[in-house]
Amino acid sequence: MADDALREELLRSEIALASRDAAGVDGTLGDLIADDFVEFGSSGRIWDAASIREILATAPVESIEIADFAIDRLGEGVVLATYRVTGPSPSNRSSIWVQRDGRWVVRFHQGTRTT
Repeated sequence: MADDALREELLRSEIALASRDAAGVDGTLGDLIADDFVEFGSSGRIWDAASIREILATAPVESIEIADFAIDRLGEGVVLATYRVTGPSPSNRSSIWVQRDGRWVVRFHQGTRTT
Protein backbone atom coordinates (compact mmCIF):
# COMPACT_ATOMS: atom_id res chain seq x y z
CA MET A 1 0.00 0.00 0.00
CA ALA A 2 1.34 3.43 -0.93
CA ASP A 3 2.18 5.68 1.99
CA ASP A 4 -0.50 8.26 1.04
CA ALA A 5 -3.24 5.60 1.04
CA LEU A 6 -1.92 4.10 4.27
CA ARG A 7 -1.77 7.54 5.89
CA GLU A 8 -5.42 8.17 4.96
CA GLU A 9 -6.52 4.74 6.25
CA LEU A 10 -4.74 5.19 9.59
CA LEU A 11 -6.02 8.77 9.95
CA ARG A 12 -9.61 7.52 9.45
CA SER A 13 -8.96 4.81 12.04
CA GLU A 14 -7.48 7.25 14.58
CA ILE A 15 -10.45 9.62 14.15
CA ALA A 16 -12.89 6.73 14.52
CA LEU A 17 -11.21 5.52 17.72
CA ALA A 18 -10.92 8.99 19.26
CA SER A 19 -14.55 9.87 18.53
CA ARG A 20 -15.88 6.33 19.20
CA ASP A 21 -17.61 6.44 15.81
CA ALA A 22 -17.01 3.57 13.38
CA ALA A 23 -18.17 5.54 10.33
CA GLY A 24 -15.51 5.30 7.66
CA VAL A 25 -13.80 2.15 8.91
CA ASP A 26 -14.35 -1.51 8.06
CA GLY A 27 -15.80 -3.57 10.91
CA THR A 28 -16.21 -2.44 14.47
CA LEU A 29 -14.00 -0.16 16.52
CA GLY A 30 -12.97 -3.16 18.60
CA ASP A 31 -11.59 -4.75 15.43
CA LEU A 32 -9.02 -1.92 15.24
CA ILE A 33 -7.54 -2.87 18.63
CA ALA A 34 -4.82 -5.54 18.77
CA ASP A 35 -5.37 -8.23 21.40
CA ASP A 36 -2.02 -7.28 22.96
CA PHE A 37 -2.82 -3.53 22.92
CA VAL A 38 -1.38 -1.22 25.60
CA GLU A 39 -2.08 2.47 26.20
CA PHE A 40 -0.26 4.81 28.54
CA GLY A 41 -2.92 7.37 29.35
CA SER A 42 -2.18 10.99 30.19
CA SER A 43 -3.47 10.28 33.71
CA GLY A 44 -0.75 7.68 34.20
CA ARG A 45 -3.21 4.80 33.93
CA ILE A 46 -2.28 1.84 31.76
CA TRP A 47 -5.09 0.48 29.57
CA ASP A 48 -5.33 -2.93 27.93
CA ALA A 49 -7.34 -4.19 24.96
CA ALA A 50 -10.33 -5.32 27.04
CA SER A 51 -10.70 -2.00 28.87
CA ILE A 52 -10.38 0.02 25.66
CA ARG A 53 -12.92 -2.15 23.84
CA GLU A 54 -15.34 -1.57 26.72
CA ILE A 55 -14.88 2.20 26.44
CA LEU A 56 -15.30 2.08 22.66
CA ALA A 57 -18.69 0.38 23.10
CA THR A 58 -20.08 3.52 24.78
CA ALA A 59 -21.76 6.38 22.96
CA PRO A 60 -19.68 8.47 20.55
CA VAL A 61 -18.02 11.62 21.85
CA GLU A 62 -17.92 14.98 20.16
CA SER A 63 -15.87 15.05 17.01
CA ILE A 64 -12.21 15.84 17.42
CA GLU A 65 -9.79 17.81 15.32
CA ILE A 66 -6.51 16.15 14.39
CA ALA A 67 -3.58 18.23 13.15
CA ASP A 68 -0.14 17.38 11.82
CA PHE A 69 -0.96 13.70 11.25
CA ALA A 70 2.13 11.87 10.03
CA ILE A 71 3.23 8.28 9.64
CA ASP A 72 6.66 6.66 9.63
CA ARG A 73 7.30 3.06 8.68
CA LEU A 74 9.30 1.40 11.45
CA GLY A 75 9.63 -1.92 9.66
CA GLU A 76 7.69 -4.37 7.55
CA GLY A 77 4.07 -4.12 8.70
CA VAL A 78 4.82 -1.63 11.53
CA VAL A 79 3.94 2.08 11.40
CA LEU A 80 4.28 4.93 13.89
CA ALA A 81 1.51 7.55 13.67
CA THR A 82 1.97 10.91 15.39
CA TYR A 83 -0.44 13.83 15.60
CA ARG A 84 -1.92 16.59 17.73
CA VAL A 85 -5.49 16.82 18.96
CA THR A 86 -6.66 20.42 19.12
CA GLY A 87 -9.62 21.95 20.92
CA PRO A 88 -10.60 22.13 24.59
CA SER A 89 -8.33 19.23 25.63
CA PRO A 90 -5.25 19.52 23.41
CA SER A 91 -2.74 16.68 23.39
CA ASN A 92 0.13 15.14 21.49
CA ARG A 93 -0.52 11.54 20.53
CA SER A 94 1.34 8.60 19.09
CA SER A 95 0.25 5.13 18.02
CA ILE A 96 2.04 2.08 16.74
CA TRP A 97 0.01 0.23 14.12
CA VAL A 98 0.83 -3.33 13.07
CA GLN A 99 -0.43 -5.31 10.13
CA ARG A 100 -1.95 -8.62 11.19
CA ASP A 101 -3.93 -11.00 9.02
CA GLY A 102 -4.02 -8.40 6.25
CA ARG A 103 -5.46 -5.59 8.36
CA TRP A 104 -4.01 -2.73 10.40
CA VAL A 105 -4.58 -2.76 14.16
CA VAL A 106 -3.28 -0.43 16.83
CA ARG A 107 -0.80 -2.13 19.19
CA PHE A 108 0.26 0.85 21.33
CA HIS A 109 -1.05 4.35 22.01
CA GLN A 110 0.04 7.25 24.18
CA GLY A 111 -1.49 10.66 24.73
CA THR A 112 0.17 13.58 26.49
CA ARG A 113 -1.87 16.65 27.40
CA THR A 114 -0.52 19.97 26.27
CA THR A 115 -1.39 23.55 27.16
